[in-house]
Amino acid sequence: MKRVINLSLLVCAILFSTIVNASDVLSVKIENSSTINVSLSNISSGQKLYLKDYSGTILYNITLEAMPSYTKYFNLNTVGNGIYFVETETEFDIKVTPVLKNAQGIALINDSSVTVFKPKVRIDNTLVRVMFTRVEESPLDVSIYDEDGNMLSNENVEDDELIFQRAYNFSAVPPGEYTIHFSLKDRKFIREVSI
Repeated sequence: MKRVINLSLLVCAILFSTIVNASDVLSVKIENSSTINVSLSNISSGQKLYLKDYSGTILYNITLEAMPSYTKYFNLNTVGNGIYFVETETEFDIKVTPVLKNAQGIALINDSSVTVFKPKVRIDNTLVRVMFTRVEESPLDVSIYDEDGNMLSNENVEDDELIFQRAYNFSAVPPGEYTIHFSLKDRKFIREVSI
């Protein structure tokens, strides 16, 4: 029975990711030896576009309004050799496409684009339900803190559980503000909940 439930959850996650992927499309193409063309389709209001270097420094940042399409050209002539990341962030996910710049020019790294899904949190009275879909098997750390910064709970998930689901009962703690921290590789998401 547990296997059937897990399989059903996986199918739901795949369908959800297909719907999300259909709603916004990111295309990164090489224009010439120093320029990349970034095209977005079906843009939702508040969607963000970034260009970052390998250390995470933001070189370009724009927040978009809802529109059918958006195109941006990045000329990498003025930056040093290295790996750069084109990122688009929506309410549901972050899509990352790495770009390599070296003495020969620029290139996309084959099959290295990834989608990182953001955690979902739903509050039902004193019960907080969380769901986080991982696209790869990397350790996930989930911590809950009260408004004073005291850790109430910590869980490290290292198995092949790609869909992390938990229900946390807050009935034994006083009403107030709490934060749930999700750490996955180099990404950290924080969700605030009021009980």
